[in-house]
Amino acid sequence: MNSGYPAEKANHWDIKCMQGEYEHFGVFWYRYGTPFDKEPVHGICFYFNDIPRKTVDELASFLQSKFGGQLLYRQARGFLQGSKEFADGKSVAILANELSLKFNAPVELTIEFEKATKEEIDQEAFKLPASKALPIPGPD
Repeated sequence: MNSGYPAEKANHWDIKCMQGEYEHFGVFWYRYGTPFDKEPVHGICFYFNDIPRKTVDELASFLQSKFGGQLLYRQARGFLQGSKEFADGKSVAILANELSLKFNAPVELTIEFEKATKEEIDQEAFKLPASKALPIPGPD
């Protein structure tokens, strides 16, 4: 929870919660919305794989009570359309910790940044372990 980064550079975050060898769920957010049919849905979303429906319902209720939004489902994904959105490190870390405690699950946190320069990483502007910074090459 002591990491930091410029929140305006966060493009996507994902908190994966393991419930067993293959059973897991995750809570995520995309800056430009998450595809739902052909239109993006803005807000917090979640996915689930081989977990009991009761756990899915508890997760949906927990997230909706914290962040609001209209609950929509598409296959193994839930969307809280119009929910509160955030990208700052402290809020993401607090949510990851709350999910870990509530669902008794280890969590894995991934954050993707948009237009992060080598200089910013070298100057530790992101206050994250340098060994965890993986560049994604490609035209911009």
